[in-house]
Amino acid sequence: MDGLPGTVAFEKLGDGRYRLEDTDLPYEGEIRLVGALVRPVDTAGVETGFAHFGMVEFELVDLRPERLSSQSYYYWLSDRQTLHYSETEQRWVDPATYQSALTERFSGGLSLGPLSFMLNYGIWVFLIALIVFVFLAVGRQSKKARGLMDDSAAINQQARENLDRTQAMQDEVLAIARETRDLHAESNALLKEILLKLQR
Repeated sequence: MDGLPGTVAFEKLGDGRYRLEDTDLPYEGEIRLVGALVRPVDTAGVETGFAHFGMVEFELVDLRPERLSSQSYYYWLSDRQTLHYSETEQRWVDPATYQSALTERFSGGLSLGPLSFMLNYGIWVFLIALIVFVFLAVGRQSKKARGLMDDSAAINQQARENLDRTQAMQDEVLAIARETRDLHAESNALLKEILLKLQR
C-alpha cells in the first residue's frame, strides 16, 4: 500500500492494523489486513521483470458504510487489491504501474498486449465467462421447466374437462334411468287396472 499513487501516509498501528491516508479515495483512518494471497508469476519463459502476483483483502475500518457501494470506491479497491512485485524496484506496484512497465519494456519488439492482459485479468475473464454460462444454463432449464409446467397445466385442464363431461353423461344416464323407472311404474299400474277390470 505504501508507495502507491494517492497514498500520503501508511503507518503500522499493530498486528495487521495500519493508519492510511489516501487522496485518491479520499480516506484517512484505520485499515485492517484481512488476508493476502501471493503466487509466482508464470510468464511462459518471457522475462517481464515481475516475480510475483498478489491479491490483498483488507477493511477500511473508518469508511462510512454508504461509501462502500460508490463507483469511486470500487475503482480505488481494484487498484489496491491486485499487486505485482517488481524485481527491478524491489517493491509491490499497482496494475497501472505494472502495465506501464511492461509497455515500456516491450514497446520496441515483442507485443505483450494479450499476455499482459491475461496475466492481469485472465481470472476475471474466466469468472465472468463462467457466470454467463451458468446464467444461460439456468435460463434454459427455467424455460424448459416453464414449458413442462404449461404442458402439465394443459393436461390437467383437459382432464378436468373430461371429468366434467363424464359427470354430465352420468347425470344424463341417471335421468334416463329414473324416467324409465317411472314409465315401468306407470305401465305396471295400468296393467293392474286392466286385470281388475277383466276380473269383474
